[in-house]
Parts: sequence; C-alpha cells; structure tokens
Amino acid sequence: MADALLLCQNLSYRYPAATTPTLHHLDMRIDPGEFVLLAGASGSGKSTLCRLLNGLIPHLHGGEISGELRLAGLDPRQIPPRDLSRTVGLLLQRPDAQCLATTVLRDLAFGPACQGLDRATIAQRVRTVSARLEIGHLLERSPQHLSGGEQQRVALAAILALEPRLLVLDEPFAFLDAAGAAQLRALLRQLQAAGITLIVAEHRLAEIASDASRMLVLHQGRLVADGPAAKVLAGPVAAWGLEAPAPLAALPQPPPPPRTPNLPVLEWDGIYCTRAGRPVLNGASLHSAAGEIIALLGANGAGKSTLLRHGNGLLRTQSGTVRVLGQSVGQRPVAELAGTVGLVMQQPARMLFAPTVAAELAAGPRALKRDDPAWRATLSARFGLEPLLQRPPQTLSAGEQRRVAIAAVLASRPRALLLDEPTAGQDAVARTTLRALLSDCAAEGIAITLATHDLNWAYALCQRWAVLAEGRIAADTDPATVLAQRELLQRARLAPLPVAA
Repeated sequence: MADALLLCQNLSYRYPAATTPTLHHLDMRIDPGEFVLLAGASGSGKSTLCRLLNGLIPHLHGGEISGELRLAGLDPRQIPPRDLSRTVGLLLQRPDAQCLATTVLRDLAFGPACQGLDRATIAQRVRTVSARLEIGHLLERSPQHLSGGEQQRVALAAILALEPRLLVLDEPFAFLDAAGAAQLRALLRQLQAAGITLIVAEHRLAEIASDASRMLVLHQGRLVADGPAAKVLAGPVAAWGLEAPAPLAALPQPPPPPRTPNLPVLEWDGIYCTRAGRPVLNGASLHSAAGEIIALLGANGAGKSTLLRHGNGLLRTQSGTVRVLGQSVGQRPVAELAGTVGLVMQQPARMLFAPTVAAELAAGPRALKRDDPAWRATLSARFGLEPLLQRPPQTLSAGEQRRVAIAAVLASRPRALLLDEPTAGQDAVARTTLRALLSDCAAEGIAITLATHDLNWAYALCQRWAVLAEGRIAADTDPATVLAQRELLQRARLAPLPVAA
C-alpha cells in the first residue's frame, strides 16, 4: 500500500480560551489521488480541520493539539504555513480574505513569486490558471470590486498557481452561480485525474456528492461516517444536520402571493451604477411589497449585491430613485434607514462588532430604542444561538456568523429585509429554520428580497423570482415561468432544477 498523503491518529484540537475541544480523537487516512467530500453541520469542525492541514492552526490561531497528524510524512505543526503551501493549498470560506493585490493578475502571480520562480514560469502559470477558471477578462480588475463568486474563482486560481499536491476547499460552491458550479465540478474532476488529492468541505451536497470517491462526516467534532457518498447519504443524515439532495418535485411549494398586492415598502426605480468604470446596473427596477418574498437571481457579477446595497443607502444612486415607504431615500443617513430597511451582507463577519453574540443581538434594537428582550430570546432559540450567546462572534464558524447577523437585523423588526446569499455556509437544519422564519416574517408584513444562487431553497420559499441580467431585471414573475425560459436561464447563468420522474 502506498504511503498516506494525510494521516490522523487520535487527533484532537482545542481553541485558545475554549473549555472543550472542537475536534475529538479523529482517526483518518487519505491516500494520494482521492477526492474526499467533508460534510457536517455548521460548527462541526470542518473549517478547523481544514486549517489544521495547512498550518494556520496552530501557527496563526494557536490552541492545543494532541494526537498525531502527518502530511506527506511531515508534521504541519513543525513547518511554517509558507513552506506547507508548496504541498497544501487551502481555499478559505471568505475568498475576499485571500485576494490581497491591487489587480487579479498580481494576485495570481504573488504566490509563485514568493516561491522564487522566474518570470517566464510565473507568467505561464498565470495564463494556465486564468484559462482554467475562465477569469482572463478579470485580470486587470481589482479583486475588491468583484462579486463573491468572482472572488471565489480568483482565490482558487491563485492557489492552483502554486501547484499543490493536496487541495483543500472550504465551501467552494457557496457563492457560485449554477454555471460556475458546473465549471468547478468539471475542474475538480480534471484535477483529480491529474493526480491532485482533493478535500472539499461543503454543505451543497448535490453539487459534489456524485463526484467524490469518498465522504467523511463530522458531527460535534467527531468522525461519525466514512465511506462512499451514496452509502453515507443513506444513513441517519438528519441526525448529523445534513440532508440528501432532493429533486424539485419533492420540494415544498411556496405559498401563493396575496390576491390583492400590498403597497410597496421598498422600490428601486431605474437604478444606474458604474463601478471602476464598468457599468453594473443599467436601469434596474424592482419593487418589494409587504408580505412578499422575492428571490433576486443572476450570474456572479450581475449586480445583485449592488442593487441590495442601494436599498438601504449603503450605495447612493448615480441615476434613478430608491423609495422606502413611498419616500425617496435621497441622502438620508444609513443609520436613519436602518430602522426600516435591514441588510445582511454576503460576508456577515464584516457586520459583527460586539464582544458577545448576546451583545450583538441587542445592539441594533437598543440604538433604535425598540429593544424587545422577548423577541431577541425567540430569535436566539429559533436560530439555535442559545449555546453561543456568550461567545465572541469572531470565534464562530461562517455559518454561525451568518445566523447571528440575520438574527441581529431581525431583532430591530425592520419593515423591509434584504439578504445577500443567506444560505451560504448553512447546514440543512439552519436552512430549514431560516425558511420557516422568513415565511413567518412575511406573514407579519415584512417585505423580503434575497439574492441567492440556491435555487432549490428559493423555489420552496419565494413567490417571485426576479432575474438580473445585463444590469436590468430581465424577468419578474413566478418560479415556474422563469424555469420555462431556457434562453433566460442560459443568459443569467442559471440552470434548470432537476425534476423527479
């Protein structure tokens, strides 16, 4: 038998100041060339294990490790991450944290340059990875001006430019449109065929389960399943916070819209926006009425996040009008609008500033002088935040941080709610809980608009689908009508959902 590329024996890890370990007595072996799907609920330890493999733990995060960990025969605890990068490439949950240079081109060249490679080799690697990820048109763009999905592809390309033997991806499908997800699946198959070992931590099991040669499941920091994906998914997945991929016909139908439409709470009227000399919105118009739940769909870079940020005043209109409860936003301060329009951004960590989760939930309502402790307690219970209330938000997993951010915005009882990729990083239980809670909020009259690439979840929740393409709303109708328009699906990089026979 060939030597293992990764070997863990009785491996445990505890974060600094934590009272209990995050990982408990892990035993696993991964051989060269394997394609491993790492699954588990939010907070199960997936990201922690990923960071152990490339040395961010313990070199950056500290903490206490016990047991054995070997990577290509070496102990990552004894090797600086910069040296490990030649063997292990890690894509983080937050791709923006890995995009550091002023242009995409410089980002792709940075790693190989740090390895001391010559200019010709660096240039060849940049050409190769930009072609593989289809990001050649982004090379002169600033990474900070890209969408989350575009940043995801850039960060992955930068890692591939290092030519690692082991590629560890933490939620790589989270921000990708349907076409981008299909391209990533094809790329991962190519990389495995080329001999690269893959470990992919993911909640969107439908995207990858059939491609992986093996599936591992972490539950509360322990390895509870290890085997072929089909066999693992036939097990007690609900108890582990997972759900098997479901066809469209098996999903619940959203409630019909009100027969008598309510007056709009939030309106975007002919919004134009240019960023870094590039047109993003080209006369986009949309309205969100009390009690409605609208899915805002479109390709990576279509302008979904930009449109949402106009809705609460974070971005000001260059042309066009945003109205809240019939009144133009104009130059009204964001703090004034926050009492009416709540926004949860694509990267919720940017919104979390309080020392504890409990303080985070209370901050907004107290600032607006509308604190309701009973409502905060209800949100804490429904989002499963009660065990986390005294934790610093910065120590939580990405999925937990997103739940905290959504609960914190809802705690202020806004009239309109804007959510940017609300299911990214969310496990099956959290996705179901969020769907039910948003349905209840809509029933109470909140106008909800959410940008998402999670079409299955949007199909089960949203009465209206608004498709953004070429900077305009190309369709605004019910989900079935959108799914019947194949040309529109292709133009907006959406994919038809699977229908059960």
